[in-house]
Amino acid sequence: MNTNPSKQPTTNSLTGDTTMACTLFPGTLEITKFWLSRWMIATAFVVATAYAVAANGLAYAQPADTPAAETVSPPAAGTEASDASAVGDSAMADAVVEDSALPGVLMLAIVIALFVVPMFIGNRMSKALKMPDHGWKIALAVGTLAAAAVVVYQGEIKFGPDLSGGITLIYELQDTSAAVEGEDNLPDGSDRSTSGQRQLVNQLIGALSERVDPSGTKEVTIREYGLGQIEFIIPMASTQELEYIERRIYTAGSLEFRITASPVFKSDREIIELAKKLPPGEREVRIGDQKVAEWMEYKLEEFGPVEEEVGFLVKRMAGKTPQALILTNDGYNVTGEHLKRSSASFDEQGRPQVNFTFDQMGAFRFGQLSGNHTPNSSGQTYHLGIILDKKLLSAPSIQSKITSQGRITGSMGKEEVDFIVGILNAGSLPATLNKEPISREQISPTLGAETVRMGRKAIIYSLVAVMVFMLLYYHFAGVVACVALAANLLLILGFMVLFKAAFTLPGLAGLVLTIGMSVDANVLIFERIREELSRGAALRMAIRNGFGRATQTIIDANVTTLITAIVIYKIAPDNVKGFGVTLIIGIVMSMYTAIFLSRIVFDIAEKTRSLKQLSMAQLIGQTSFDFLGKKVLCGAVSLVLIAVGLAAVFDRGTDLLNIDFTGGSSVTMVFKDDQSMPYAEVKQLLDNTELADKNLSLVEVGETQTRYTVSCVEQDVEAVQEILHKTFGDQLKTYQIELEDVASVESQARSPLPQRLPQVTLASFQEEAGTEEAGAQDAPQDEAEEAETPAPNEALESSLEPDEQPEAASAAEATEKAAAAPETVDPYAGGTKAQLNFNLGEDMEGDSGIGYESARQLVQDALEATGHSGTALEVSNPEYQPGSARRFARWDVKLALPAEEAQEVFDSLKSTASDQPLFPLANKIGGRIAGDMKTKAIAAIVISLVGIVAYIWFRFQRVVYGLAAVVALIHDVLVTLGMIALSAFVVSSIPGIAEALLIEKFQISLPIVAAFLTIIGYSLNDTIVVFDRIREVKGKSPNLTSEIVNNSINQTLSRTMLTSATTLLSVILLYVLGGDGIHGFAFSLVVGVIVGTYSSIFIASPALLWMSRQSQVGSTNPNSRAA
Repeated sequence: MNTNPSKQPTTNSLTGDTTMACTLFPGTLEITKFWLSRWMIATAFVVATAYAVAANGLAYAQPADTPAAETVSPPAAGTEASDASAVGDSAMADAVVEDSALPGVLMLAIVIALFVVPMFIGNRMSKALKMPDHGWKIALAVGTLAAAAVVVYQGEIKFGPDLSGGITLIYELQDTSAAVEGEDNLPDGSDRSTSGQRQLVNQLIGALSERVDPSGTKEVTIREYGLGQIEFIIPMASTQELEYIERRIYTAGSLEFRITASPVFKSDREIIELAKKLPPGEREVRIGDQKVAEWMEYKLEEFGPVEEEVGFLVKRMAGKTPQALILTNDGYNVTGEHLKRSSASFDEQGRPQVNFTFDQMGAFRFGQLSGNHTPNSSGQTYHLGIILDKKLLSAPSIQSKITSQGRITGSMGKEEVDFIVGILNAGSLPATLNKEPISREQISPTLGAETVRMGRKAIIYSLVAVMVFMLLYYHFAGVVACVALAANLLLILGFMVLFKAAFTLPGLAGLVLTIGMSVDANVLIFERIREELSRGAALRMAIRNGFGRATQTIIDANVTTLITAIVIYKIAPDNVKGFGVTLIIGIVMSMYTAIFLSRIVFDIAEKTRSLKQLSMAQLIGQTSFDFLGKKVLCGAVSLVLIAVGLAAVFDRGTDLLNIDFTGGSSVTMVFKDDQSMPYAEVKQLLDNTELADKNLSLVEVGETQTRYTVSCVEQDVEAVQEILHKTFGDQLKTYQIELEDVASVESQARSPLPQRLPQVTLASFQEEAGTEEAGAQDAPQDEAEEAETPAPNEALESSLEPDEQPEAASAAEATEKAAAAPETVDPYAGGTKAQLNFNLGEDMEGDSGIGYESARQLVQDALEATGHSGTALEVSNPEYQPGSARRFARWDVKLALPAEEAQEVFDSLKSTASDQPLFPLANKIGGRIAGDMKTKAIAAIVISLVGIVAYIWFRFQRVVYGLAAVVALIHDVLVTLGMIALSAFVVSSIPGIAEALLIEKFQISLPIVAAFLTIIGYSLNDTIVVFDRIREVKGKSPNLTSEIVNNSINQTLSRTMLTSATTLLSVILLYVLGGDGIHGFAFSLVVGVIVGTYSSIFIASPALLWMSRQSQVGSTNPNSRAA
């Protein structure tokens, strides 16, 4: 390459003229880049942090008056309009209140102070210390720490439901009947997971996760709850925040671009006339079989009342809903499906607006739609309706062709703009949920107060233990490490508060581990400084060389972990995305504090002569072990451990997975008001049942100590209910039933009823296939023939004859048959009807009502108890939707029995119901990891490994280094997985050892998945340190030998053992003192740290040597090339 600047001037980020000028004055470019880079980094970091603080506390000013509508100004001749303006909602009804209560002026002053004061301090200190090159460094350090402190002080550290409790919401799909049909159409013996409805719910959960918690840091749990229902567990939030989340849940997010119907255009008039003839309940306008227009809701604030004429809009009032007529026959179907991205910005008047960009297909369709509706020769303009969820947001005029970009402007506030942007970026939902949840409950911390207390204590002890160790071992350098550790903690907390991320107990434990691992970087630096001092270097030179030579190793080790973290965030399931975010922040901040902040402290201490000599303790001196001589033995031990562990994995099967993966049952029980019981006592009683070994989870609902939700992996909900009934007996609330409006069912024919009729349930849309037939077969076939009473009327006979019923009648067929029956004849004519009121007493507040299935089952049990098991019955409520689990206090019941016999059934119903415990909510729950998420998790791991190999290949110039590191990673994960699987056999076979070592029957959960990812990062750190020394010792030697590898391992043995010791100290304390909440997580880390240290010496290094020799053999073969 020609490097002569006179012959080959370069143009980097500077202009060509500037670069040429610099070449005329040697050194100018280097000096310029030197100062620009440092001050730009410092300024960018401080300003970015300060801006984030400001964004957290300042509100956008909203204009007081805005026009009702605005149009796009015509572009200059020959140009093409690139955007479409629109008017949005005037205000967000359920806007989120700003987090900060500080006045805007004070907030602005803080922002300015965070920018100016650090620069002033840095400048003054650098002059006082006569260290001019440290001015920007001190400014950056002070600025970042001050900004983080302000964010933490002003903001709020949020905790997950396991630590602070939260809110549970259960929503239903709007089309529950479709869900039921999909379930009923499954073949016998098929699993629900194979149904289309289950797939739909899983898709919906994925879309909702992207909306509610796109970063995965808010710790919102979303899982399937029964048939066609979804449960949300949200950390404790304000009313405004909760309303905002709920709005994101039920908003479908379907965006459309349509032309509004206008009487100005002749082609629209016929459609308008047809539309005006439609009754208020009908929305679609059709000509033949083609839908040409649709009435859609609009806001009165935007387009005025129906009586107020708007030339470009046709209006009507449907009940209390104002509607506008929108054309749907444009042929282009431009929807949000083709949006590439959307963002928030400001329009020319400083008002918030939504910008959106189409992909190639969307731009083509949008261009065709707008291009065919430009103003006509008379100057009359078309208007583009921008519609979100069948609601007209705006209707700007189209002045010219619009292509790939557009915008929605108007009287929207910042919150409304942010909401729309979030909805559009997340995409529309594959299905829609009802607006109101069927259940809303406040819950206590899911781990229980005692578990939370133990976990927090273990975390504090771990943090203190690491700091004490560093102080005792490294003396002054240990003080510097503790300062860096505290700064790291402050910066991580600042970012977590800024992102409004919620800490879970495993998350806090992981934070401590991250901070402990950040100490590893300090250990690497300090041990390098020790080496330099031992060679006779002066203190200043030892500090410079120690930091300089350790920095590249630290960067290499952390970048490989950073690759894993980024892949986790971008590809892995939403449930572990939050871990990826925390890991990314922790890695960056640990490098910043260890490499940058620690160096500043050392430089100032040395410059001021506060540090004249650096003393450190030393446990491990120079060694000369033959590690590679044990490679065969260690390899055999590793293979045996992996084989035994994998055998245990396959033997345990699904028992190795906890409720996060398998799902299970969730049952809410209610104690009588005078039988309230504290959490600890309830938990103790349940721990003595068979549920204790089934991932038992107990959560207190409310604050009365009378409502608790029990979750476990047991798939049989009724079995869980029986265990709870057996455990708590008459302490549980029972059903209360009141009877009203008992009367005979009138009929024109008035035919008397037979004494016994086959079972038919007209409202039983959730019956499994074959239930009706089975009920018919159970009824005696000859009893009706022998009855002395006349035969029933024809309508009743035809509706109740079992021979005429199909083997598995679907809900649709039942509805068609009911519709085909004569309206004047009730199939229950001559029978008895009544209204049943469930749980309406004063002591049943919060538990009133009952679901359809439970109500029907109670009536069915009463029929069987009185000898009327074959009697037809109907349970109904005008507001009930087939398949819904919503509770109603009142249910109408019809029985094909005369009044006296029906009264006997009702009396039995009241008597038996008073003995049955009340379970307001009881259903199957899905796992937090669905099938497609498991695929994503596997893909994330594979891509991480490929990325690691690629980076190490790039850094070490040979692919064998990357492959050897991956071999060690796979070894560590497999051994740790095997130890988790073997824990069950240790507990059952040698309980004494299990008890002494605190080993339980561990199962893989989401926190343990996070532990595996942590192990990958930790194992890489040690391996990279060894590999870096191997590369340094090897130098320019052409071949890698056993002697080089052994010498490298011995030279790094001290720092390897010390870094492992500090991390192991943390995780052992977490394991011993942390309690149930983090016990499995900590066990995985204990095993992972030990195995990771072992593998970096005895697995990765021998693998590297073997692969290198194989590549060397290949290089001697003329037909092959070296790797």
